[in-house]
Amino acid sequence: MSDSPGPRLPLAARPPFVGGLLVGALAVVGAGIVILAVVLVGGVMLTRGRGNADAPAQVEAKAAKEVFAVAAVNPLHGTNAQEIVIATDSSIRRGDAGSYSGGGAPDERNVILLDKASGASRKLLPDNGRRIVSREYLPAMAGAGEEGVDTQKAPLAYYVFRVRAADGTGQDVLVGNLATGRQAYLLAGVDGIDKAWMQSPTRLALLMRQGRKLQYRAIEIPDLKVVVARPVEID
Repeated sequence: MSDSPGPRLPLAARPPFVGGLLVGALAVVGAGIVILAVVLVGGVMLTRGRGNADAPAQVEAKAAKEVFAVAAVNPLHGTNAQEIVIATDSSIRRGDAGSYSGGGAPDERNVILLDKASGASRKLLPDNGRRIVSREYLPAMAGAGEEGVDTQKAPLAYYVFRVRAADGTGQDVLVGNLATGRQAYLLAGVDGIDKAWMQSPTRLALLMRQGRKLQYRAIEIPDLKVVVARPVEID
């Protein structure tokens, strides 16, 4: 027998199973690529779906109502009352110990005066629909609100609240008497108050802005009446 290799068969003359193996291998590779693409696309869609589940779009139902909470409880010096400040729950941040800690000024909506002896209470605003811009308590003492006047020992007698107007433009000024409970909105559409002080034990003076003009007002609190109204010329 000769040791020399036999003649090579032409490609067309090779056994048919060789071509079948090549076609099968190509089919397997193609199927693998398709499966990998499906897995990748599915993974991306699944990731996006999870992201949407974790951070849903913020919506509000028509019948949704705002939630309110106690923002502060303060004693009113010289009286038998506690001031309970009510604010929107979303504007209040709770501390680790359950107390409220500020991450910004709370959105105050009402104040409740609580009688410490009897437990009787009354709201200063009829509802929680308007924002309290500022609240100030003053004693029945001439000079209260002025620089250098010590009022720490004087019992509080009156309150002055600036409340956002119902239409959102300007502020309304609520003046009240702690002892009698009488109060009234005496000024409307105010842009701001720059200074408030007691001219006498019963008269409140205000330096305020309204309609881009500086104004002076004097209010007799027991009567809940504006007794002086004058512009302050600045030019």
